[in-house]
Amino acid sequence: LFWLFALLFVALIGQLTYLQVWAAPTLKVNPANTRAVEDEMRIKRGIILSADGEELAINRKEGQYFLRRYPQGALTSPWLGYNSLRYGRAGVERVYNEELSGQSGLLGVVTLWDEITGQPRKGADLRLTVDLDLQRTAAKALGERKGAVIVLDPRTGAVRAMVSYPRYDPNGLEDLWAELNENPDAPLLNRATQGLYPPGSVFKIITAAAALETGVVTPDSRFTDTGTEVFGGYEVHNYDDRVYGDHDFTRAFASSINTTFAKVGVETGAGVLADYATAFGFGKELPWRLGGAVGRFPRPGDLDEAGLAQVSFGQADVLCSPLLVALATAAVANRGEVMKPFLVQQVIDHRGNIVQEAKPQVWLRPISAQTAATLTELMVQVVRRGTGTAAALTGVQVAGKTGTAEVAAASPHAWFAGFAPAQDPQVVVVVLVENAGSGGSVAAPVARQVLAAALGR
Repeated sequence: LFWLFALLFVALIGQLTYLQVWAAPTLKVNPANTRAVEDEMRIKRGIILSADGEELAINRKEGQYFLRRYPQGALTSPWLGYNSLRYGRAGVERVYNEELSGQSGLLGVVTLWDEITGQPRKGADLRLTVDLDLQRTAAKALGERKGAVIVLDPRTGAVRAMVSYPRYDPNGLEDLWAELNENPDAPLLNRATQGLYPPGSVFKIITAAAALETGVVTPDSRFTDTGTEVFGGYEVHNYDDRVYGDHDFTRAFASSINTTFAKVGVETGAGVLADYATAFGFGKELPWRLGGAVGRFPRPGDLDEAGLAQVSFGQADVLCSPLLVALATAAVANRGEVMKPFLVQQVIDHRGNIVQEAKPQVWLRPISAQTAATLTELMVQVVRRGTGTAAALTGVQVAGKTGTAEVAAASPHAWFAGFAPAQDPQVVVVVLVENAGSGGSVAAPVARQVLAAALGR
């Protein structure tokens, strides 16, 4: 009996040590743990501002607590998140909680000194990279259609707009919580970063990159299309059963010819295609604190000829988020380099000092500058005379790629990925509209409106 109680006592000490030492950091940031939230609600939380200085999250005092108010309502909610006494935190409010509550690094020392000297505890402000006018334009262009729009500066990685629909108003979270969690349309999901979708023909950017880099094709390589082609017993069709006859690779890219891309993918090989998918970020954790879904590309050993033909034009087991497509597109726009994305430009303490500031950093280099230039010309032809003409702008050369991703028992997802100006890219825009039809007719017009606003057109 003694040894039994001794063993139980040792087990109790071990469990308490684990909870209070090893697991403490994880438990502290767990959204279900509201004890830490309650204590931090007594701190005057830092405000969150857009790049153009508009307030996204501010405080209101209620008793001993500082509660949050969100002046923009639902406009930024899927990624800005919420700070709730009852439901914890999400989004930027959760990820940057230590900065906003004044507990990160030097901020923590300053906050402690304020507490010692009797000053009210204050957190740091965040200035984001999001342009709120552009955010409104993107939200209006997408409308009340399930999907996402993301806008990046390819030169730096700054996120200039990020829209997800459906959304929710975080000001009414207490009353809406049960409804939001039961809603099958998942309004709490940030589709721009957390959604996983088959990319369809926007993946042809990566297939073309792999084939061009390895010398499998050139823009002038010749092909013949009869409307169908069989690979390992699987019959590949073009969209809308079109037949293109004799054509070159430039035309195949502009018109998004599935049969040609299946031929190119099979010739390139599963191993090479998988290597380039990885080089563009598939299977990698996103290099920013907000996280997101990890793109998926099959292992080469899992691909027979039929599967390889399908993944070559973005079908079968290929999945990605709109953000990952935007980063891959940015590689073409930025001479083969993918910059790390970032949403927070500055962290500013309550005395007005900038204590952190984002700096552009290279994440990946999947292709050479020469291949990026060739792909840019191919993407220009998509908008000039191919499937993406609805994204064209007067006086500005737009480079783009449409996608129409087939899904089981539903209408296809509509995609557009592009950038402008083509020869001096300043902005990348990716549009996804769920179960909406073809990318050229649905997603490209949305992208056109966003590109026009981003370029001041």
